[in-house]
Amino acid sequence: MFKKTFFFIFILLLLSQQVVSQQYNFINYSVEQGLVQSQIGALCQDERGYIWVGTYGGVSKFDGVNFQNYSNNNGLINNQVNSIFKDSKNNLWFGSLGGVSVKKGDKFESISFKYDLSNFFVLNISEDKEGNLWFATDGGGVVKYSDGILTYYDINSSDNENNNYVRHIFCDTFNNKWLSTRNGVFILDVLGEVKDTIQNINATQVLIEDNGNFWCSTFGNGVIHATSDTSYFLTTNDGLISNHIRSFIKKSDRSVWLVSKAGISKLSRKGIKNFTQKDGLVNENVKTIIEDIEGNLFLGTDGGGLIKFTDEAFISYTEKDGLNSSIIMSVAENPQGSLWFSTYGNGICKMEKELYAFYGEELGLGNNTVWCSILDYQNRIWFGTSTGFSVFDGKRFKTYDLNKGLNANKVYALSEDVNKNIWIGSKEGLSILFIEKDSIYNFSEEKAVAKNIRFILNESSSSIWICSSEGLINYNPKTEIIYEYTTDNGLPDNSVMNILKDKNGKFWVGTKNGLVYIQNKNVVKVPIEGDYSSNNINFLNQDKYDNLWLGTNNGLYRLALNDSNHYNSSSFTRYSNLDGLKSLECNQNASFIDSENNLWFGTSLGLMKHPLKQEEKIVAYPKINLKDVRLFFEKQDWIKVTRKTLNQDNLPDNLVLRYNKNHLTFDFDGIYHRSPDKVRFRFKLDGFDENWQPVTKANFVTYSNIPPGSYVFNLSASIDMLNWTEPKAFSFEIRPPFWFTWWFYLLTIVAVAAIIRLIVNRRIKFLERERSTELIKNQAKMQELEQQALNASLNRHFIFNALNSIQYYINRQDRLSANKYLSSFAKLVRKNLDSSMENETAIDDEIERIELYLKLEQMRFQDKFDYEINCESSVLNNNIKIPSMLLQPFVENSIWHGILPREKQGKVVVEVKKHDSAITIIIRDNGIGIETSLKTKENKEQLHVSKGMALTKGRINLLSKMSKKSCYVQGPYQIYEKDGSIAGTEVSIIINLQEI
Repeated sequence: MFKKTFFFIFILLLLSQQVVSQQYNFINYSVEQGLVQSQIGALCQDERGYIWVGTYGGVSKFDGVNFQNYSNNNGLINNQVNSIFKDSKNNLWFGSLGGVSVKKGDKFESISFKYDLSNFFVLNISEDKEGNLWFATDGGGVVKYSDGILTYYDINSSDNENNNYVRHIFCDTFNNKWLSTRNGVFILDVLGEVKDTIQNINATQVLIEDNGNFWCSTFGNGVIHATSDTSYFLTTNDGLISNHIRSFIKKSDRSVWLVSKAGISKLSRKGIKNFTQKDGLVNENVKTIIEDIEGNLFLGTDGGGLIKFTDEAFISYTEKDGLNSSIIMSVAENPQGSLWFSTYGNGICKMEKELYAFYGEELGLGNNTVWCSILDYQNRIWFGTSTGFSVFDGKRFKTYDLNKGLNANKVYALSEDVNKNIWIGSKEGLSILFIEKDSIYNFSEEKAVAKNIRFILNESSSSIWICSSEGLINYNPKTEIIYEYTTDNGLPDNSVMNILKDKNGKFWVGTKNGLVYIQNKNVVKVPIEGDYSSNNINFLNQDKYDNLWLGTNNGLYRLALNDSNHYNSSSFTRYSNLDGLKSLECNQNASFIDSENNLWFGTSLGLMKHPLKQEEKIVAYPKINLKDVRLFFEKQDWIKVTRKTLNQDNLPDNLVLRYNKNHLTFDFDGIYHRSPDKVRFRFKLDGFDENWQPVTKANFVTYSNIPPGSYVFNLSASIDMLNWTEPKAFSFEIRPPFWFTWWFYLLTIVAVAAIIRLIVNRRIKFLERERSTELIKNQAKMQELEQQALNASLNRHFIFNALNSIQYYINRQDRLSANKYLSSFAKLVRKNLDSSMENETAIDDEIERIELYLKLEQMRFQDKFDYEINCESSVLNNNIKIPSMLLQPFVENSIWHGILPREKQGKVVVEVKKHDSAITIIIRDNGIGIETSLKTKENKEQLHVSKGMALTKGRINLLSKMSKKSCYVQGPYQIYEKDGSIAGTEVSIIINLQEI
């Protein structure tokens, strides 16, 4: 019975074995992606980084993402392009039927061969040391193009016409041309003579290296390789994929790549490696191959479009390659080097050397959906499934499930502790399998650590880390102390997927919403560029080169660990579909580093292998190009707009635009064929922007309403946002409208000045006329007021009273008083008459005049008042002019309305002071005051009517206008003693001696 069972298992395993194959990162571009046609005859990269693809339906320019297509409508001599060449002046030449085309801007200029060669295709173009171009044709020999002149060379001999079928031309250091023909290899020397070199082979291409090594590919005999010591053929017998080699290249890493109808072969020190459809090559019928400046390979196929091959860094395995499932959830390795892949729904696949073997429920596996796996100390592999967990003893599986005491079916995590016991994480919580007792202990709800456990890390006998949907838990089995990490103390999300301890003792934790590390219980977030999917950490792993590998829902990330603890989004290197990933979505905790230093990880579309190595810090820069400058979103023919020749970007240098052509859109791109999705841009418009604008993925920017001025548009690009290219600059000027130009400003200033001058002159004349008129009026008014003032100062009452006083003294026989009074009266009348002749008088004369008036009134009203005149010495004898006959009305008012109604003897005080440029004259009396005076006037008939003050105020206002001197009166106002009783009346006259 035992023998039958063993035999059955043996047959089952034998039938389940398949041969291992794998897929490399070949990316295909065809008409669906914008390629003009799928049959490719030629490839070339220009100095700006674009890949030019010659097809049977035109030419395509490829920037890594998009194609721009050209045809005979753009000037191509023919739509079938069999060769493309970049000459030493960076001109692009396109070989076609009956001639060639050269690219000039966005157009092509064509050069046609003579009629005899009009039906032959140009298969290859080369340039010699003197700058002459050589064209190889498929039956018309070779053609030299020099200084606009075509020279034709016939290679045919009398015995074979295939000599003129030239596939390739190689120019050596001696300027000899090596011609690969259907009948062998010929040399066309500098004298124009043809020599046989290799006969009777169908040669396709020749390469002579700098060290003299010779390579020649053939169509039927494989490859000829010759050195100074030996020469030999490489054929399918040596491992080549085909003996019919169409072309080849020698890469910068010294490997040689050959293309054929059957696929491609790589020759290196490791030997010969072939690539076909089973290795991921989309189309095996390859016609041409080139290496770009980044080291990527581009393959042109006959009907399969363009293929890009970046490198062999990522290799994929799917069901097509022999796996029993493309969805791998876990990887483990036994000591023999066999890899065990746990699948979702199809059991386990073991890869041993070049064979697959499959294991499932029929051999006792708990369930064909396997979530996790580990290798224990006895070199047994344990698998967590959807129905318990199982261990493989080499023949069958032993399963622990609900029937064996496990508290849940789905087991997501397994871990072995220092005591060799197995810790189990499930949907229902935490369990332990004690190996010696072969019994399971389930943590009860009272001691429950967590549920939905995804990962377990046994750090030591006293520290176990548990990742769950409820947070991260550090559990000490000895003390049963639990320390929890959740969003409350720093985690970005409570759904914790995995944890890893690095060599520096930091614990790296991946959650559904970001990456953190924990050190001394401090949680530090490490930002990852991108959206939410980039921060959904599905697995963590660390290689021996101190790189942390993160599997996310947006690709694979690598973080170089350092001691500085300074990490940001620029610290990560991202790998995506363009780098070879089958899918951006990585499976949860599905990563493993094997004994051969390969990183294995599962994705939603297949298993990936990444050979690990010391990652060299190679700074890569994209090629940046300013593709176009659009005006109001419309493309422009800048030659017509500027009438100038264009630069290599087909744009004018130092563009000058009118003020209303100020809405510009700059279109640009960054060529990085390895990973075009990593290219980021920043830009700045000098003269408009103060700083670089925020980093963006957009490949255009619009500036509207640009004010007049000179500007420089600066563009820079980066792959890692740390290292930026030197800015590419585009200068332009927005000219101001003519009304903003200096000459218009000057003319405007001159015109405005002339107009202002005209207006001012007219205004001055008008004002002068007005002033003359006003002056005449004022003078007339002044004369009238002066006459009235004179009359006021010599009013009939005053004259009558003065004469009565004189008569009184005469009648009393008081000659002295009569003479004194008469003399003073006569002097006062004379001074009044003199003052009436002038608007202004010296202040000395005015003081003298007012003193005469006071003496007369004092003599007339004996014992009624005294007077006092106080004048600062700086005022007298200083030629200071004040309005004439100014003070008498105010003094008269003090006497008549303040002093005379007073029962007691009064006093009139006149003070003259000078302060800065002003004269202040104060007239003060100790009479009855204003209020009492007004009441007295109401109760009895007024005996004396004084018009002098009103006349004087009118004269003061008029004089201020005429003389432009400020002159004004303050008061009269009533003054008081300290006890509040009326002390008299005071009036001030302020005269500003300066013109206003």
